[in-house]
Amino acid sequence: MVKRNIKNLQDILLYIGPEYTLETVENILGSNYKILTPEAVPDKVIPIFEECNIFFDASMKVPVTAQNIFKAQNLKLIITATTGASHIDQKALEQRGVPLLTLKGQKEILKELTPAAEQSWLLLMACARHLRGAIHHVEDSQWNRVGFPGIMLKGKTIGIIGLGRIGSWMARYATAFGMKVQAYDPFNDEVNDGIEMVDINHLLSTSDFITVHVHLTPETVKIIDAERIKLFKRGSIFINTSRAELVDVNALVDALKEEHIAAIGADVLLNEPDIENDPLWQHSIDHNNVIISPHIGGYCPEAVIKVVEFSAKRILKCFTNN
Repeated sequence: MVKRNIKNLQDILLYIGPEYTLETVENILGSNYKILTPEAVPDKVIPIFEECNIFFDASMKVPVTAQNIFKAQNLKLIITATTGASHIDQKALEQRGVPLLTLKGQKEILKELTPAAEQSWLLLMACARHLRGAIHHVEDSQWNRVGFPGIMLKGKTIGIIGLGRIGSWMARYATAFGMKVQAYDPFNDEVNDGIEMVDINHLLSTSDFITVHVHLTPETVKIIDAERIKLFKRGSIFINTSRAELVDVNALVDALKEEHIAAIGADVLLNEPDIENDPLWQHSIDHNNVIISPHIGGYCPEAVIKVVEFSAKRILKCFTNN
């Protein structure tokens, strides 16, 4: 961890995040840094990034490439108010020796945050009840329930890939609905009451609902590949609020077209926010069995303010000896 006494009050801190969080950032860091808050678009952010000392990101809207990082000769730290930072070239940061701090592993703050799990459960229920199609049906001045048969959750099996913070909340919700819960997590050795730990292939082939909650790493890219998608139980529903890169999206869409998978709920897409070439989004245009939200899982203002405050205080600790 970088340690130094703050002497240069003109150090530039680049902050991009919701406008309502700016007061929190200024209250904690304003006396120590010159805070710049451009619009969160590459043309506005990158020129400042290449001159700044600290990049504080609470938006994930602007990709940061290796080229940007090597140009940023004054850069001392990147910190995000998110658990993931797949939009930042981490290999380049390692080569430069610039620390990257995320919320990953920060149990003190993360245990208080439930919005991503709540969004995941919302998508699961919406898929189970054909909610998107039903809403469009009524908007078209129709009223016929026969076309929207629901799936009763009680007695069904949910398979949770990744039994961390969000996965554990999903297990609680499923238990409350009377579902059988099974999970796959090679990094979780704890015995969880009411949760059966199984291997991933068994989970995929026996679950009525499959939901994934793992971090994106080189090891987890396409952890659900084409061969594993073939294992899905016919008629199952798949939920992904983690990262699109965890899944072979083309194979997933093929499974939808073949009616092997009944429905998909997603809060993440490849190359977001540029989504027009995404196979799942393209399929969703004419198919109501896909429900997509714009990466809003963790986006509840009260939660965002908490993580921004926590991250801002980490910056102070990082650069002072206090």
